[in-house]
Amino acid sequence: MKKRILIIGPNRQHVQAIAEAIEQPERPIRKVANIMYTNDTILVPSSYLESPWMHKHIISMQQKASKVLFLVPYPNRKRSYPPNFAHVFQVPVIGVVISEIEKTTLAEQRAEKRQLEEIGCSKEQFFLHLDNIDEIKDFVEKIR
Repeated sequence: MKKRILIIGPNRQHVQAIAEAIEQPERPIRKVANIMYTNDTILVPSSYLESPWMHKHIISMQQKASKVLFLVPYPNRKRSYPPNFAHVFQVPVIGVVISEIEKTTLAEQRAEKRQLEEIGCSKEQFFLHLDNIDEIKDFVEKIR
Protein backbone atom coordinates (compact mmCIF):
# COMPACT_ATOMS: atom_id res chain seq x y z
CA MET A 1 0.00 0.00 0.00
CA LYS A 2 1.35 3.40 -1.02
CA LYS A 3 1.89 5.91 1.75
CA ARG A 4 0.78 9.46 1.02
CA ILE A 5 1.31 12.87 2.62
CA LEU A 6 -1.70 13.84 4.74
CA ILE A 7 -2.45 17.57 4.35
CA ILE A 8 -4.60 19.27 6.99
CA GLY A 9 -5.52 22.95 7.04
CA PRO A 10 -8.35 25.40 7.69
CA ASN A 11 -7.94 27.10 4.30
CA ARG A 12 -8.98 25.00 1.29
CA GLN A 13 -6.90 27.07 -1.16
CA HIS A 14 -3.74 26.50 0.87
CA VAL A 15 -4.34 22.75 1.12
CA GLN A 16 -4.99 22.60 -2.61
CA ALA A 17 -1.92 24.71 -3.49
CA ILE A 18 0.42 22.47 -1.48
CA ALA A 19 -1.21 19.30 -2.85
CA GLU A 20 -0.83 20.56 -6.41
CA ALA A 21 2.82 21.44 -5.77
CA ILE A 22 3.40 17.86 -4.59
CA GLU A 23 1.24 16.18 -7.24
CA GLN A 24 2.05 18.32 -10.30
CA PRO A 25 -1.34 17.41 -11.89
CA GLU A 26 -2.27 18.24 -15.47
CA ARG A 27 -5.53 19.82 -14.25
CA PRO A 28 -6.27 21.50 -10.90
CA ILE A 29 -7.36 19.21 -8.08
CA ARG A 30 -11.11 19.50 -7.72
CA LYS A 31 -12.81 20.55 -4.51
CA VAL A 32 -14.76 17.87 -2.67
CA ALA A 33 -16.53 17.79 0.69
CA ASN A 34 -14.92 14.51 1.80
CA ILE A 35 -11.39 13.32 2.39
CA MET A 36 -9.72 13.06 -1.02
CA TYR A 37 -7.00 10.63 -2.02
CA THR A 38 -4.69 11.60 -4.87
CA ASN A 39 -1.56 9.81 -6.08
CA ASP A 40 0.74 11.26 -3.41
CA THR A 41 -1.53 13.11 -0.98
CA ILE A 42 -4.58 12.82 1.23
CA LEU A 43 -6.52 16.09 1.46
CA VAL A 44 -8.68 16.78 4.50
CA PRO A 45 -11.55 19.27 4.07
CA SER A 46 -11.45 22.20 6.49
CA SER A 47 -14.91 21.23 7.77
CA TYR A 48 -13.28 18.22 9.47
CA LEU A 49 -11.26 20.65 11.63
CA GLU A 50 -14.31 22.70 12.53
CA SER A 51 -16.14 19.72 14.07
CA PRO A 52 -14.35 18.08 17.01
CA TRP A 53 -16.23 14.83 16.45
CA MET A 54 -14.59 14.62 12.98
CA HIS A 55 -11.06 14.73 14.42
CA LYS A 56 -11.08 10.95 14.86
CA HIS A 57 -11.41 10.61 11.08
CA ILE A 58 -8.39 12.84 10.54
CA ILE A 59 -6.40 10.82 13.06
CA SER A 60 -7.36 7.53 11.40
CA MET A 61 -5.95 8.78 8.07
CA GLN A 62 -2.43 8.50 9.47
CA GLN A 63 -2.61 4.75 8.81
CA LYS A 64 -2.27 5.56 5.10
CA ALA A 65 0.18 8.44 5.49
CA SER A 66 3.96 8.69 5.54
CA LYS A 67 3.78 12.13 7.19
CA VAL A 68 1.31 14.85 8.13
CA LEU A 69 1.41 18.52 7.13
CA PHE A 70 -0.38 20.93 9.47
CA LEU A 71 -1.05 24.15 7.56
CA VAL A 72 -1.59 27.41 9.44
CA PRO A 73 -2.67 30.45 7.42
CA TYR A 74 -1.14 33.86 8.01
CA PRO A 75 -2.68 36.14 9.04
CA ASN A 76 -4.74 33.86 11.21
CA ARG A 77 -7.67 35.15 13.18
CA LYS A 78 -8.67 31.99 15.01
CA ARG A 79 -7.21 28.77 16.31
CA SER A 80 -8.10 25.89 14.01
CA TYR A 81 -6.46 23.00 15.85
CA PRO A 82 -6.84 21.76 19.41
CA PRO A 83 -3.74 22.10 21.61
CA ASN A 84 -1.19 19.31 21.08
CA PHE A 85 -3.28 17.77 18.29
CA ALA A 86 -0.10 16.73 16.43
CA HIS A 87 0.98 14.56 19.36
CA VAL A 88 -1.66 11.92 18.57
CA PHE A 89 0.01 11.12 15.24
CA GLN A 90 2.53 8.30 15.05
CA VAL A 91 3.99 9.47 11.71
CA PRO A 92 6.25 12.54 11.36
CA VAL A 93 4.41 15.87 11.57
CA ILE A 94 5.47 19.05 9.82
CA GLY A 95 4.12 22.50 10.63
CA VAL A 96 3.72 24.93 7.76
CA VAL A 97 2.73 28.59 8.06
CA ILE A 98 1.42 29.82 4.72
CA SER A 99 1.35 33.54 4.08
CA GLU A 100 -0.42 35.36 1.29
CA ILE A 101 1.42 38.55 2.28
CA GLU A 102 4.75 39.14 0.55
CA LYS A 103 6.52 40.79 3.48
CA THR A 104 6.16 39.56 7.04
CA THR A 105 8.13 40.66 10.07
CA LEU A 106 10.15 38.34 12.25
CA ALA A 107 7.77 39.06 15.13
CA GLU A 108 4.81 37.98 12.99
CA GLN A 109 6.61 34.82 11.92
CA ARG A 110 7.48 34.01 15.55
CA ALA A 111 3.85 34.40 16.59
CA GLU A 112 2.71 31.93 13.93
CA LYS A 113 5.52 29.51 14.79
CA ARG A 114 4.34 29.63 18.41
CA GLN A 115 0.95 28.52 17.18
CA LEU A 116 2.62 25.56 15.44
CA GLU A 117 4.28 24.67 18.73
CA GLU A 118 0.90 24.83 20.52
CA ILE A 119 -0.42 22.33 17.97
CA GLY A 120 2.60 20.11 18.67
CA CYS A 121 4.63 20.80 15.52
CA SER A 122 7.91 21.79 17.11
CA LYS A 123 10.48 19.66 15.25
CA GLU A 124 9.92 20.63 11.61
CA GLN A 125 8.50 24.06 10.79
CA PHE A 126 8.35 26.01 7.55
CA PHE A 127 7.14 29.50 6.64
CA LEU A 128 6.01 29.73 2.99
CA HIS A 129 4.76 32.62 0.90
CA LEU A 130 1.96 31.30 -1.31
CA ASP A 131 3.00 33.36 -4.32
CA ASN A 132 6.67 32.30 -4.19
CA ILE A 133 6.73 29.26 -6.48
CA ASP A 134 10.45 28.58 -5.94
CA GLU A 135 10.01 28.58 -2.17
CA ILE A 136 7.15 26.08 -2.47
CA LYS A 137 9.15 23.86 -4.86
CA ASP A 138 12.08 23.84 -2.41
CA PHE A 139 9.68 22.92 0.40
CA VAL A 140 8.24 20.01 -1.59
CA GLU A 141 11.74 18.68 -2.29
CA LYS A 142 12.63 18.84 1.43
CA ILE A 143 9.56 16.91 2.58
CA ARG A 144 9.67 14.12 -0.02
